[in-house]
Amino acid sequence: MNDVSSPRAKLVEMLWQLKLSYDKQGDKGVRYIHFNTLLNDPAYRKELIEQAAVSSNAEIRELGLGLRRININTALTQGRHDRRVAAMNPDIAETIGFKQLGAPAKPLRKWLLIAGVLLLGGVVGAALFSDDLKSLYSGSKVVSGSLHGEQLWTSDKTWVLEGIVYVEAGARLVIEAGTVVKGREGSALLITRDASILARGTAAKPIVFTSAVAAGKRRAGDWGGLVMLGNAPVNTADAQIEGLDAGDTRGMFGGVDASDNCGVLEYARIEFAGYEVYANNELNGLTLGGCGSKTIVRNVQVHRALDDGIEIFGGNVDLRHILITGAADDSLDWDMGWTGRVQFLQVQQYPSVGDNAFEADNDEINHEAGPVSQPTFYNVTLQSMQSSERHQRAMTLRRGTGGHFYNMVIDGFSGEAIDIKDRSTVARIEQGLLSFGGLFIADIGQGGRSYFAAEAGDQDDDGGFDEAAYFAKTAELGNSPQFVQRLRSETDHDYRLAASSPARNHAQAIPQGEFWDEAANYRGAFRPGVNVMWTDGWTDYPIN
Repeated sequence: MNDVSSPRAKLVEMLWQLKLSYDKQGDKGVRYIHFNTLLNDPAYRKELIEQAAVSSNAEIRELGLGLRRININTALTQGRHDRRVAAMNPDIAETIGFKQLGAPAKPLRKWLLIAGVLLLGGVVGAALFSDDLKSLYSGSKVVSGSLHGEQLWTSDKTWVLEGIVYVEAGARLVIEAGTVVKGREGSALLITRDASILARGTAAKPIVFTSAVAAGKRRAGDWGGLVMLGNAPVNTADAQIEGLDAGDTRGMFGGVDASDNCGVLEYARIEFAGYEVYANNELNGLTLGGCGSKTIVRNVQVHRALDDGIEIFGGNVDLRHILITGAADDSLDWDMGWTGRVQFLQVQQYPSVGDNAFEADNDEINHEAGPVSQPTFYNVTLQSMQSSERHQRAMTLRRGTGGHFYNMVIDGFSGEAIDIKDRSTVARIEQGLLSFGGLFIADIGQGGRSYFAAEAGDQDDDGGFDEAAYFAKTAELGNSPQFVQRLRSETDHDYRLAASSPARNHAQAIPQGEFWDEAANYRGAFRPGVNVMWTDGWTDYPIN
């Protein structure tokens, strides 16, 4: 995870981190570290490393264990090497005697040191423009490989992902409000089962996960996205997240703990994620596998993902105040027995990309596998823009999924509003595992009034179930929802409804419970007539 290249330089950098970690403990009974002695006295260094490796402080213990693996039994200050280390870290430079270079300002002194080191090494042309070297002096830090113990990513740096970064079992990654995390090509951030993340931004300081490509050149799929895995029940044995090497057990998820906690993701944006690992196998913007009820996912936007915006594999994680914009496949996709709750969800599909707003499965092979997918939704708006380029459907429910869909506004899709596929899915209605209420559907299909596709012969994929007849009794069709502004392009993001909107009436009662906002007695993701949307302030919609 360090961006210091040689083994010796990495050792010196980690020793410096150990000194700083001890210094932070203040007067808590830990020793003061004589850094110059630490560098030049192998016996002193070994003694301190062994003490650190068994420390009760997680940060110090992790450093001690890492240093134990790479320590060498020689002095570390050796002429030209000192200059390389000094260039890597000006604080180390001052400690080991490279501060007397005249009186220029610190930034100038830093660059003079770097220039001198590069000239001595004969690598000026190559190293000066190295991405890692430039990032080091632009307030960013490259992170790669495995993370252990307690990790803190602060907002004063930009954190750059190189390859798949694994937060390993037992570790916790804490990300400060306002932090920017950038993913390079082929990178992703994966919170493994038995690890956790605490990424709690604020409306004023959201956490942003985005592409490392320069603004103006970014594209969906520039990097892999965020993956959170846990121990909650799934209906597939030995479940492993798609998009990773099948032999890597760190991609496994699922268990028996319905209250499992994958961590906290709050006031966060995930942009330009979802790269294709190989044909038809992509990571998503946000992937949740086997995450349980103690996981918190609130106030999250996923923007311009190459595959799905959010995909949920089993578990019973809840979502609240979620915005998905411009997903290139499905906005929200679930299977493997997800049974969570969702309130306040806004989906916007762009006209040039995207398939379904919802694509829902239970299990592809065994439609009867349990637990059966059965999420519960209230206060949802699914919007598209009558694409002339793509057949976009609001909801595809198939392969035995259940679900409960209430107080929804569905508007502007070029395909059907809802398509229920497979006899096993239709059977969920009779079983009480699939239900609808308070649906408001408008401007669908050709001419804006072709809500459901007629299916006959080879097109009949649900045993003759008639969606048009069924939803004529359970949904309000055809009236205008009275949006304040119609979505005409990808730059339009006003999701408000007029105060006079019919969506203010005929809502189903919200369930009681701590999770639910029982005052949301309207259809759609926003109260009709509201001036300020819950998306205001922390979301963004970059084109590239």
